Amino acid sequence: MAAVRTSRRAAVVAIALVVAAAAGLGLWWTLGRDDADRDCTGLRADDRVRTVLGSAWRSDLHCTDLADGLRRATTGDQPGVHTLEQARAMRALVLALAESKGHRVHPDVRRPLAEALADYAADTHAVLTLVNDPYNAHAGWRDDAWQDDQGVHFSVHQRELVPVLRGLSEDPTAYALLRAADQRQAAAGFATVKPNPPDTRIENQVGLAAMPAGAYDAIADDVLRKRDTDARSAWRKEALSRFQAAKADPVPDYSAAPADHLAAACLARVDPNDASGFVGLQSQTVCLLNRWSVASGANLGEHTLGALGDRAMTTAHTGRQEAEKALAP
Repeated sequence: MAAVRTSRRAAVVAIALVVAAAAGLGLWWTLGRDDADRDCTGLRADDRVRTVLGSAWRSDLHCTDLADGLRRATTGDQPGVHTLEQARAMRALVLALAESKGHRVHPDVRRPLAEALADYAADTHAVLTLVNDPYNAHAGWRDDAWQDDQGVHFSVHQRELVPVLRGLSEDPTAYALLRAADQRQAAAGFATVKPNPPDTRIENQVGLAAMPAGAYDAIADDVLRKRDTDARSAWRKEALSRFQAAKADPVPDYSAAPADHLAAACLARVDPNDASGFVGLQSQTVCLLNRWSVASGANLGEHTLGALGDRAMTTAHTGRQEAEKALAP
């Protein structure tokens, strides 16, 4: 009988090992086989990436070296200022990343490429508004980066950009870098509006700020949807900590640096220790509007601020819905 029991136990152990092996194989098949970026093979082998890297490309480039090379190829010494070659490289990189299945980007690549893409916030912000005619006109596959009297620009379709932002945002620091850069673009837009009397462009500016903000809301929702409670909390806290670290201290005077004042004042409201702090980001356009009204001296009335605030929330909701479409399988 003892021999029989031993034999049965051995059989049970053998079956368990087979099941475990099968489960592991199934997990690899699901998460690995279809993920060409699990060791950067897909990105490294992409012809567009090879072109961007030029002589720096090697078939055995480690993910960190690959990311560093791409960052150097797409950005320059002066923040936000690029050559046509660098903008073309960023456009090619975004299009390559946009084809990644399931928005997957290797962890070693996320933050460096987010830093590089945040340097193009003027372009990505314009794309996410969906209503910028020059950017829409240069978004096709056969289009190119271009230069005008305001500098060098690149564009892609929103449906290509949003999945890239989503893939990079798996890293909460990368998400914070990208969203904080976008918020600074929104603040810069508000800073151009004349307050006395209030420029009629204020309504348009609210919409231009809110649409990209809604897209970033949708990206965060998609990232958090696939995490358990503890993982969601950790991601939020790290992202909020990075937002707080990005604010200027002290907040500069509006008269000296209006855009920096608006962005820093709203970032200062972020509290990484507040469980509901992330919800405050969903009203970032309302914050920018209210701060602009006071700091600029426009002093819009309660009724006007309320109506513009409603427009901001409605437009942000539209931006969220459009981004959700871009992220749909």
